[in-house]
Amino acid sequence: MKTEVLDKCLELFRGIQDSDDDQISFLADLDVEFQDSLIEPFRRELGLNLISKTTFQEKNDLVIFYIEELDRTIIIDREFKDIEPLNLEVDDFHYPIWYNDQYETDDSGIAQVRAQILFSELFEVIQDYCNIYHIPFMELCKDRHLILETINLRPTIDFEEISAGSKALERLSSDHQPDMPLSKIGRPVFAQDYLHEVYEIIRNFFSPEDQASLLFMLENSSDVEKPLVFLDTGNRLADAFKQLYDANIILGCQKKELESWICRNFAYVYQNNVKPFIPKYLNEIISTTKDKCKRPFLDARFDKTLNKNILIKL
Repeated sequence: MKTEVLDKCLELFRGIQDSDDDQISFLADLDVEFQDSLIEPFRRELGLNLISKTTFQEKNDLVIFYIEELDRTIIIDREFKDIEPLNLEVDDFHYPIWYNDQYETDDSGIAQVRAQILFSELFEVIQDYCNIYHIPFMELCKDRHLILETINLRPTIDFEEISAGSKALERLSSDHQPDMPLSKIGRPVFAQDYLHEVYEIIRNFFSPEDQASLLFMLENSSDVEKPLVFLDTGNRLADAFKQLYDANIILGCQKKELESWICRNFAYVYQNNVKPFIPKYLNEIISTTKDKCKRPFLDARFDKTLNKNILIKL
């Protein structure tokens, strides 16, 4: 298991705790670079470590390890809401530099604020993966006495709102369609008329070993024990699922739930390395109008003559 990025973040936090001038200056000067230099590498590293774990308990234990390592390294004594929001019209930086009762500060003060922002952003990444793998983030944090007010809980709150909506849908479907399998609600269900056609189009992008698991997953709207590796770039697979969703060939879920399903069940190859799907990356492809794929391998379109959607393999 690799923890190079985690270790780098822990070293920064220790430096702030120990009033290390070099670490204070580094963190105080860090602004827009936060994402590319720390947060996204942390997301990729944690994602790959989770993919390497085959059971739920192993994934759960890994998340506990990350939570405990972060929490024991730095003491945060302010609530996240105390951070003064940016005034985008006048502020010449990307991340805030002070608390709402603090309007003049030196590098040490800025570094304290930035340390809490980094701390919270790392926990947002952990929350994203907990939502993907159905790991009880809040329960784990409370069991370890993490002060939840020190971080931004938006990812968990959003997920719980979606989960509540899915449960309401389950109750409604159960009342009106008693024979409907509830396990398929809130996750992709492939329209039966297209299911095997979809499989034939995408199966050659997977190894022979993964193809059987792929077919079983599509037929049963289930999850796999270990992510299936798409042997091409991730945006091609994401684009295909987006087209299938927009053509009503994928049913039974919201786009955010489709993104979560892809994260749980697939990885992809980039520059000869296996990469996990990242929620933010999928969201930009599936839930926005951005066209991220220049080489789609299928085209889902409506045929007026047949009066139905058709799939064309490109």
